[in-house]
Amino acid sequence: MKVLLVNPWIHDFAAFDLWSKPLGLLTIAAWLQRAGAEITLIDCLDRFHSALVKYLKGKLPKSTQYGSGQYFAAEITKPDIFKNIPRKYKRYGLPVEIFETILRDETKPDVIMVTSGMTYWYPGVFEAIELLKKKFPETPVVLGGIYARLCYDHALKHSGADQVYNGADMQGLLQIIEKLTAQKLDTSKLDKNNFIAPAYELYDTLTYITLRTSTGCPFKCSYCGWYLLGEDFRQEPVAMVLEEIERYWQRGVKNFAFYDDALLYQAEEHAQKLFEGVIKKKMRVFFHTPNGLHTRFMTKEIARLMREAGFVQPRLALETTSAERQNETSPKTNNQDFLQAVKYLKNAGYQGKEIAVNILIGLPGQDIAEIAASVDFIRTTGCRIFLEEYSPVPGTKDYKQSGLG
Repeated sequence: MKVLLVNPWIHDFAAFDLWSKPLGLLTIAAWLQRAGAEITLIDCLDRFHSALVKYLKGKLPKSTQYGSGQYFAAEITKPDIFKNIPRKYKRYGLPVEIFETILRDETKPDVIMVTSGMTYWYPGVFEAIELLKKKFPETPVVLGGIYARLCYDHALKHSGADQVYNGADMQGLLQIIEKLTAQKLDTSKLDKNNFIAPAYELYDTLTYITLRTSTGCPFKCSYCGWYLLGEDFRQEPVAMVLEEIERYWQRGVKNFAFYDDALLYQAEEHAQKLFEGVIKKKMRVFFHTPNGLHTRFMTKEIARLMREAGFVQPRLALETTSAERQNETSPKTNNQDFLQAVKYLKNAGYQGKEIAVNILIGLPGQDIAEIAASVDFIRTTGCRIFLEEYSPVPGTKDYKQSGLG
């Protein structure tokens, strides 16, 4: 069975590669490979794709010292809803002509699988599906990912995909593929309880690895939709995660970004052992936490291990300093937890400017005074502030309070 996997473009006013990889799609690739399928990946957001390097004659967009960086982008027509916004709207990722050239050289796949990220990025998904259907009109296209699951009815009606998958069960997805292709996969070696590392070998160039050492989230924050995806919270075996990190470290990869939603949850049995394992193996790497860490679970020992293991600019997820909003949105943190976490990190050797803090702006009912108060509070600690624009997630409490659902 030949399967074509596609990670589509981002259509937006701004986008930055903050150690982002399509983990779900790469995990599916690993499952399918183990089941005997032949896999081809087209990642439109691959900043180091060989065709893009050739297209730009080696002059790629800027990267940071830690592997993140700017996407290639081209201005495109704004959707009507944004026509009065005085900013350029762009397609981030591979030029369309490169995508079409890659498709031209591809043999007909038995099935095409397209993933989706942020719900409001669906225009890039639709564009990719349209071009795929144009090239391979007889090949079934399956759409999955976050948008497909949170906006299932919308995707079913508008995406152009032959099948929209909104489940979380890999076995169910494999059954759909078998039905669409009328071919059998060898699933005898597959166990949903086994850890299968994402198929990063599908990339020619890797400057970082994105890690998600757990599924689901133990919290139900009012602004976040992860719990709506139906994934039970489960942490992967530490030994398997360590093996994955070591394998790519030996291949020269130095940057690893954790995208867990609760990395420090039950840390004594998971994160702490993981950090200790990295230190014991003397791997000289850089770890990043763009999702933000739960301050409530920070301890003196964890801070020490993070420093020794190689965590760079650890991010703390404070979101807001308003006690009222903290109580309304999530039980995961409060101002005292935050101050204690900062203290632990500083005692471990981090300078204030090396500690990053995420603040959400644009929450329902949030005014400028609340944002300013949060900024002023954090400034007293000397930490770096990152303003995260709130985007309504369909199905969440805050989405409904925004008058959208």
